[in-house]
Amino acid sequence: MVTNNTGDWRDLFDVALFEPNRARSRQCIEHAKHAINNRLDVLTKGCQSENGRIISERIALSDALTTLAELQKIVYARKPSPSLRRQDNKTASQADL
Repeated sequence: MVTNNTGDWRDLFDVALFEPNRARSRQCIEHAKHAINNRLDVLTKGCQSENGRIISERIALSDALTTLAELQKIVYARKPSPSLRRQDNKTASQADL
């Protein structure tokens, strides 16, 4: 029997999409990918026949993995711009005052 535990992967997916911190974003992406793959395993092992709901969830899972792969490319390729580094240093210097 397939469990109806779809919320976990969706919540982790949302967190990964909107995490602003690059280092934390990488970790969130990995957690979301792991949860999505676990859900795919549950669907694959627990269901002999596929109804419309299961098919639509498989499509959503596949789309989520594709989105995370693209996001991961962006996160790993992105480098902080010099203006952002200057702003961070300026903010830190002002905070010290």
